[in-house]
Parts: sequence; structure tokens; C-alpha cells
Amino acid sequence: MPGIDKRYLITLAAIATAWLVVAMVGLGHAIEIDLFSKPVTPRAYSSLSSVPAGGQVQIAVVLELAEQWHVNANEINDEFLIPTTVSLETPVGFEVKGTVYPKAIEKKFPFSDKPLLLFEKEASIGVLLEVAPDVEPGDTKITAVVTYQACDSEKCLAPETKRIELPIRVSAPTEAIDATHADIFSRIDFASVTGLANDGADGQGSRLGAIISRRGYIVAFLLVFVWGLALNLTPCVYPIIPITVSYFGGQARGQTSRTFLLAAVYVLGMALMYSTLGLIAALTGSILGNLLQNELVVGFVALVLVALAMSMFGLYEIRVPARLSNLAGASSGKQGSVGALLMGLTVGIVAAPCIGPFVLALLTFVGESGNPVLGFTLFFTLALGLGFPFLFLAVLSGSITRLPKSGEWMEWVKKLFGVILIAMAIFFLQPHIEDLTYGNVIYWTSMGALFIIAGIFLGFFKKMESNALLFLVFRRFVGIAAPLFGLYLILTPGHIIASGSPKGGIVWNEYDDKLLVQAKKGERYVLIDFAADWCLPCKELDHKTFSRQEVVTATSEFVTLKADLTNTASDEVRRLRERYRIRGVPTVVFLDKNGAERKDLRVFGFVDKTEFIERVNKLKAGT
Repeated sequence: MPGIDKRYLITLAAIATAWLVVAMVGLGHAIEIDLFSKPVTPRAYSSLSSVPAGGQVQIAVVLELAEQWHVNANEINDEFLIPTTVSLETPVGFEVKGTVYPKAIEKKFPFSDKPLLLFEKEASIGVLLEVAPDVEPGDTKITAVVTYQACDSEKCLAPETKRIELPIRVSAPTEAIDATHADIFSRIDFASVTGLANDGADGQGSRLGAIISRRGYIVAFLLVFVWGLALNLTPCVYPIIPITVSYFGGQARGQTSRTFLLAAVYVLGMALMYSTLGLIAALTGSILGNLLQNELVVGFVALVLVALAMSMFGLYEIRVPARLSNLAGASSGKQGSVGALLMGLTVGIVAAPCIGPFVLALLTFVGESGNPVLGFTLFFTLALGLGFPFLFLAVLSGSITRLPKSGEWMEWVKKLFGVILIAMAIFFLQPHIEDLTYGNVIYWTSMGALFIIAGIFLGFFKKMESNALLFLVFRRFVGIAAPLFGLYLILTPGHIIASGSPKGGIVWNEYDDKLLVQAKKGERYVLIDFAADWCLPCKELDHKTFSRQEVVTATSEFVTLKADLTNTASDEVRRLRERYRIRGVPTVVFLDKNGAERKDLRVFGFVDKTEFIERVNKLKAGT
């Protein structure tokens, strides 16, 4: 073009090109940020256009997950995971009656030893909401509070809590009500919260709670019944079965129907006693569970278990106090149904040394559920399982003498139960043992050694005169299976022993900018591990990679820093995330001797020891 300097045109073209490149990079960065900041989109829905006072409405919280992303299920199988939870903030007169979480899927990831329970693609969570009869008609709103942690196959983002406001209209008596979002609510099974269900505030529970949420109440109650049935084989219960039924048979003078009636009243007494325990545990809420978090209480429970175990080994005999013994004796001396009922009410005293630990586990679950109906029925079912042999043998009272005598084989069983009690004591102490130096090693070595020694002794060295084939086979099975199980507990890589390195492996320094300055002055390599307490891949990276001796040796020349990003709301964490552009954890950053990052070596997610050492060697070689 005439009159325009070509150099001017070239300059304009260069500027335009530069702006285009910057815009494209910015757009790419924006897209990248959006992908990592919004892997989960939560939405809330109501099942009705309005709800009448005194009625119920279903609320659905739907989590839409981006491709390749998942969130942990409400039921978690690892203490480091953050469960997905939904709660409602409601106005006065509204009450949450229960929460329904979808069935979790199991999926294995490279950073985990076991499949994890998670939700992916879409998860629909239901909450049943009840409106009190005295609530005035009109518009109001509730707030759904959703907490989740988004992860992919390599990394986890920081846990997030989203608040979703949902308008709710309380209708007048003459107002028409329409069903809404039927397709969404058809995917949620609200049956579990219309009866006995009460998932608690956070929907978490013990393993029994997991069974209830995944398999339903029928399976859970059958399991508790079988559990009670199995308790009859304990050394404290088995010997009294033939004695008790024979006592009833003597009163009935050979009348089977009368013997069965007395046995039924006896079982009813047992059921009332245990059901009362369940009711009390539920009414006291989670007090029992909170007590079991106290170190002194846990230590006391462990000592009681060890004391009971020593009595099983024959070091001494635990006797029922004289007054209680006299009470039980007075009960057995009474004739008829009243005596049978009182015997059933007091039988728990005799059986307590053996069945106490099992009852304690059930009490803990019931206490956490806070549901009196559930507590009563679960313990009633346990008592029915415990009392079933009495009913069965009452009908066949003439065959009582055919029961195996509780002689030498029962003494062997007592010692087996003693081993189980010691294992339970160690299990109770696990969280406090693992807080110690080499705590993981101490815990699993103790547990494994217990099964190895006990199995060999009970299976081969404990002298027995009984030559019964079935008992001999079972004894040899214990002698072989228990030591193998003990070796498994000790040698499993996740339990540290096999790694040949103590807990932690690499010795980390808390992240400090001053250490970076010192490292640069001393021309030393730097390794920065960005991690968080809620990040399972971070834990696995510690256990499976950083604990390996080869990795410890390879990084011996490094300044090793660990940056804790657990508290995502803190200013320091925000500063570190922005400075190093941390999108998720675990992230491991390598700095050369000049303090510059080798971005091509950055670790994002879990890697094994081989890949990690390759990156370390590349840094050292400058390639």
C-alpha cells in the first residue's frame, strides 16, 4: 500500500499474532481450569410442586460427573477417603426422615491395594422430608449441603462443599399438588427410609450398616440371627444348653408341648434382656461410640478382653458374683413359666465372658444409628438366634443325651476363643499403636505373630486325647490356616514389613521457602511432595513408593519437602497452589540445583518406584 511503511505493517502483524497466541493460550488455560474446577455439577429437585402440612416430600440431589471423574461413595472402605454426604438445612417444622444413597460401584485403581467404593457418571441421592401439621401454607426454601471429593485414576482434588437452595411451597388444603421430575425419583429407592431406616446424620455406620445399605434389612437380620446361633458354640453357652433343656423336661414330666412352652418363655426372657440393651444403646445416641474414641476407655476395653482371654487359657476362673449367682439360683428354683422367664433374663450374666465382645460391636452400631426400633429388633433377633437351639432341643428333648459332651474338645475351643479375644484387644488398640514410631510394623507384626504361634500350638502341640475324625480335621485346619493367615498379615506390602522400610521411608521436612534458598545456595536438588490428609493416592504414594529403600537411596542427595494442602481454605495453601500451579494431589515437583523446576519430570498422581526413580535419574543426568 502506498504511503505506508512496510516495517509498520510487519509490526502490526506481529502484534496481532502475539495477541492471537496469548488469547489461544488464555482460552486453553481457562478450559483447563474449568475442567479441573468443575468435574462435579450438583443439582437439587423436589418430587412435588407443593407439599401439604403434615405430609412428606422427596428431595433428590443429583451429582453429574464429568468423564473420567468419580466421587467416593457414602460408604467408604478406607479411612483416608472423604465420603459423599448430603444434608438439608430446613426451616422450623421440617424434619429429615432418612437419606438414601445409590449403590456404590467397586473399581480398582493403580494407587490402591483394594477396589474402592465410588459413584461415577451420575449419582442420585434421595432425602425424605416431613412437614409438621402446624406449618403455615406459603413459600419457603431449604438448602441442600453436598460434600464430595472428586478424583480420577491418578489424583484427587480437594474436598468441596456445595450449597444448593431449593424452593418449597407448603400448600393450602384445597390446593392441587402435582408430581414433578418422575424420571429422577424413579431411580431412587425410598423404601429403605419409610420403615426402620435411619442412616444418621452422615449416613455412615459400621460394616453392619454397610450391609443394610447395600443388601437390605432382610440380609442384615439374617446375619444377626446366624451370629446369635453361632454364639451357642462358645464355651460359656454350650455347656448350659443340655442342662437347661433337661431342667425344663423334668418340670414338664415328659410332655413335649410343656417343655417347648417353658423353653419359649426362657428364650423370651433372653430376648427381653438383650432388646433392652439395644433400646438403651439407641436412646443414648452415639455416646457409646464417642466413648470408644477415648484412649482410656479403649485401653480399659483392651484390658478386659485380655483378662477374659487369660481366663479362657485357664490361668484363673471368672465367677459370677455371689449375689447374682443366688438370684439366678432363686430363679431356677421357681417352678413354671415365671422361673423360666427369670432364668432367661439372667442368662446373659453367665454368657457375658464369651459373648460380651460380640454384643459390644452390635451395641456400637445401634448407638451410632440412634434408632430405638432398630436397636430393639436387632437385639431381639440376636436373642432368637441364641435361643433357637433351646426351642429345637425342647421338641427333641428325648435326644438331648446325643449332644457331644463338653469335655476336652471344649477346653480346646476355650483356648481358641482366648486367641480371638487377644486379637480383638490388639484390634481395639490399632489407631493408638499406629501413632507410634514404626506403629504400622508393630501392629501387623503383633497380629500376625499371634495367629502364627496360636495356630501351631493349637493345631499340633496341644495334646488331646480325643480321636474324633471331625475334630481332628478341624484342629489340623486351624494349625495350617492360622499361621498362613499370620504370614499374610505380616508380609502384605501395604503393611510395610515387605518394603523393608519404616513408616514414612523418605524423611520429609515441612515446606519452607528458607529451605529452598539454602538448597539453591548449596546447589542441591529439591523434591517437593504436595499432599493432603484426605488424599488416598498420596497415602499410597507414601506406602508403595516413598517407603521403598531404592527410592530413599536415590533421593538421599535431595532436600525433601512436603507441602500439606489439607486445609484448602488457608491463605498459605492458596499461595502454594497458585505459585506451583497445583491442580490436584498428589503432585511431586523436581527442582534442579539452580532452583528451577523440571516441568517435564513433574509427577501428577500415583507412580510406582520404577517410574519415580527414572525421573530422579533424569534430573541428576540433566536429560
